[in-house]
Amino acid sequence: MRGVRPTKAVEEAECCAKKMGYNWITNTIPALPFDALMFRKTVIIAVRVKKIRHAVDENTFIENQYPDDVEGLRLLPFPPCVIRELWVRTQNERSWRRFIIFNDTTAEIGFNHNDGYTNPHFREEEWRDSLNHTIAEYSIHSGNVEK
Repeated sequence: MRGVRPTKAVEEAECCAKKMGYNWITNTIPALPFDALMFRKTVIIAVRVKKIRHAVDENTFIENQYPDDVEGLRLLPFPPCVIRELWVRTQNERSWRRFIIFNDTTAEIGFNHNDGYTNPHFREEEWRDSLNHTIAEYSIHSGNVEK
């Protein structure tokens, strides 16, 4: 991993995690490519914090933009039940964008009601329209034409 870790950003991420009800343990082993573990009763998440200068375009594949961070999270020596997330914040935005890292893909988290988290770039109306369209297509293909 290159560069100095963004300690101020990690502290701000910790405050955000605590507001969402998580406990936070900062990683003290520099060889492991994550900044902290956040956890509560039913979930453990390894978090990598990234502070960047420019906004992340909505069509950007985060694994292409930050391959070292994504691959580092994928290779962590944790069991599969430990969720991996990349938290990104730009200099101009005062909010976090959370990306969940799976073994073979990544996804931006639009909202998480359990955390009280809503991505500032999440467009709920488009998401609901897309979901309704997908449900309607599934109903047609399975022989049920219902709305």
